Amino acid sequence: MSTHPTTRPTRRDSIMRMTIIAGLAAIVLTLGTSGATAQASSSEACLECHDYGEDSPVHLVLAGAHGTALEAGDDRQGCIECHGGSADHMRAPRRNSPDVSFGPRWSSTAGAQDQPCLGCHEQGTASNWRHALHMHNNLTCITCHDIHTAEDKVQVATSQAGVCETCHKVQKQGVHGMERRKKRNPPCTECHNPHNHEDAQAQMLRNGSAGCLYCHDLERMAASERVSAKAKSYHKVMTNPERTCLDCHEGIAHAAADSAPPMHPQPVSAAEVTLFYPGMTDSDWLLHLHPGSQPLRQGANCQQCHRGDEAGMGEILADGSITPAARNIALAFAVIDNALRVTVSWESGSDDRQLAIMWGDRSNDAFARGGCFAACHNDMAGMSRDSGRVGQKYLGISREQRQQIGQPAIVRSEDELARLRAEGHFAEIWRLDLDSGTVDTAILLAETPWESSKLIEINTSSDGNRRSVAFTRMLGNTDNGLNFNKSEKYTLGVALSGKDNPGAKHWVSLPLTLSFGGNDTDFTAE
Repeated sequence: MSTHPTTRPTRRDSIMRMTIIAGLAAIVLTLGTSGATAQASSSEACLECHDYGEDSPVHLVLAGAHGTALEAGDDRQGCIECHGGSADHMRAPRRNSPDVSFGPRWSSTAGAQDQPCLGCHEQGTASNWRHALHMHNNLTCITCHDIHTAEDKVQVATSQAGVCETCHKVQKQGVHGMERRKKRNPPCTECHNPHNHEDAQAQMLRNGSAGCLYCHDLERMAASERVSAKAKSYHKVMTNPERTCLDCHEGIAHAAADSAPPMHPQPVSAAEVTLFYPGMTDSDWLLHLHPGSQPLRQGANCQQCHRGDEAGMGEILADGSITPAARNIALAFAVIDNALRVTVSWESGSDDRQLAIMWGDRSNDAFARGGCFAACHNDMAGMSRDSGRVGQKYLGISREQRQQIGQPAIVRSEDELARLRAEGHFAEIWRLDLDSGTVDTAILLAETPWESSKLIEINTSSDGNRRSVAFTRMLGNTDNGLNFNKSEKYTLGVALSGKDNPGAKHWVSLPLTLSFGGNDTDFTAE
């Protein structure tokens, strides 16, 4: 479950808890003996650890529409309504997840998480969820909704937009781009149905263009001298329930379509990419504590939420410690004589020391989601839990047990590592020393064994302050490294470091994707 034990409950909390347990017992009697034992034991067991009190999210669930309070109806079963009986979790709660878990420690599949919600809501609000764009973009019900709070922000008119803008960032400018009047904007759902695949016009047909009428009063406009007679005549059609404001005013509610980064990649052979200072961001934080950890664990890519935010993230994470906090580079890809050529160019300072590119294919799930961050962990040198024992990058899958208090790190056996490598669970790194011009490569799994490259050719050039580096690597099978071929899709990350920001203090890209003629990647090489 997503909640944690809180402080010791007060007498008032204990009374409230006993009331809930009494309610559970009453429900048990109505459901019969066979279901009573499992239900009562599971719900009461939850309360034994997840203390029932004013500060506990469990209180908010059980006292609300999803809990066991009288106003919620007599058919509610408390925690097990959404999390299942969870016998294994009750037996060893720190080792086993509930039957259905919503994070942060464990995450069930998106389908498993949605199913308890759809069990009730598919007959109403979410009747078309299985066809919704949000679902097909790897969002789940709890991506937007939170029933463990006193107030689900996306259900409140004044806070709804803040939830939507997590991904739909251009809407931060407000309707018509009038940010100064944003507080007067209608809730997003006045015009859009997030539980369906339809465009805004379908929703506005259902509610009579309620979103527009939230601000625009047809009667006042009809009486206003500032509105032309022609416009007043056209507005009369709004008495027809089959017409919407969008029939004439399509495309003016928000900023122009090309003013925001696309939600999905549009493959190009060359484009500018922003590198940013990542601070102490590591895969452990990203997968467990980051607000977006759940969609990341379920297969989302960092770019799904953060595309276009790199410079802003760099400023926040650097907090003045690294200047500049972000840098732009140009990336270009091409296939020349059965070889992949990757060209990187940028405004280079005299302090730039190292340029690196890390690669993985679709066999490496963690790298496909997190890019370079998949190889960065909190126990490494310079990170938040640096113990002085880990000096190299590694992939989490190489560890049988991660280092924790009282538990040493356990690296998998050589046979297991060999199996993982044969299955493609590794990354390949190209590292160029900008002073000497030498390039090293490494196959990253349990460690980072650098060796002089026999696969990569380097060509460098400069024009004033503009520096360009071309990496060339043959396609096809190699004895060591990734099998670059035209039928595969690859994830890559680019890092640039300088004299004053070596190692983890470098500038790094979000995960980028490359295919050879594909249509769902950031870049294409042809």
